[in-house]
Amino acid sequence: MAGEENVARVYARALYDAARDAGRVEAVRRDMGAFAAAVASSRPLRDVLLDPQIDAAAKRRVLSELCRSGDKLVANTLHVLLDKGRMPLVADVQAELEAQAVVEDAVVEVEVTTAVDLHAEAEATLVGRLEKALGRRVSLVKKVRPELIGGLVLRVGDRVADATVLARIRQLRRRLETADPVR
Repeated sequence: MAGEENVARVYARALYDAARDAGRVEAVRRDMGAFAAAVASSRPLRDVLLDPQIDAAAKRRVLSELCRSGDKLVANTLHVLLDKGRMPLVADVQAELEAQAVVEDAVVEVEVTTAVDLHAEAEATLVGRLEKALGRRVSLVKKVRPELIGGLVLRVGDRVADATVLARIRQLRRRLETADPVR
């Protein structure tokens, strides 16, 4: 169902974001994948976790024991899924988590436009700062426009940051044109 896929995507996104922020994406992917595989391959485990007639506290104890040595983010996510009655979505959440990881691991293309060509050291520094800020690997597409005078323009997708001398001159000009005259 499309609705369940969307729910799984929301849980996966939240888990991925938390894992990325904690620097534990690989551990979370590994543990979530192992848990989903265990549920898929073990009928008794599925029966315990998915049977609505089994006491929720008993399910939580089983889940806690299974997650004892695993990543806490995965354990917390699985407990939330259990508490919200979403345990049947474990495989979907795991698949969405993997899909999210593939997208996030991709290299992001950043267009940088400068007045003069960047030298190797400045380019390396810029790439390092962009990768840190974006949390992804960066591929620079360099353009040179001498009329910018100095500074640079960064474009990532549809987002633009213009830190050029030309932009500052234009901004100053607009302010001067709209300023009240001094008496």
